[in-house]
Amino acid sequence: MRGMRGEVGEAGRGHVTGSGGSGRSRERKRRGLRRAMAEQIQKKLQGELEKYQQLQKDLSKSVAARQKLEAQLTENNIVKEELELLDDTNTIFKLLGPVLVRQDMEDARVTVAKRLQYITGEIKRYEQQMQEMEKRSEQQRELLARLQHDFQRAQSKA
Repeated sequence: MRGMRGEVGEAGRGHVTGSGGSGRSRERKRRGLRRAMAEQIQKKLQGELEKYQQLQKDLSKSVAARQKLEAQLTENNIVKEELELLDDTNTIFKLLGPVLVRQDMEDARVTVAKRLQYITGEIKRYEQQMQEMEKRSEQQRELLARLQHDFQRAQSKA
């Protein structure tokens, strides 16, 4: 019986090593899997790149809106300063569409003060929004760098 076991063991080992043909097919399968993995990473990379580009567009829009608010703030501060130079005997007019309408001095001052308060609040809101977008943009940039590295590594192995 011992002899039989030895022979079976040897035959089993010979079968495991097999011929060179099965090794080649396994290598082809591995290469195919690596290519598929590289394609999957490339698709994910493309999707994440589109997200990053959208973030950049949104950030750009917020910057433009904030700049517009800054211009309005400057304009309203000038109006406030001009109103402070006037006294109650001066006549003030407000432009409503194509028509100039007389306005009370105190009403004009209150309106300008409220407008300044609103604009200042909007500027702060946009600054917070922009900070959050910049933070997300940085995280997205880091993710893109990792994916790009993974993609290059997968391509070199494929």
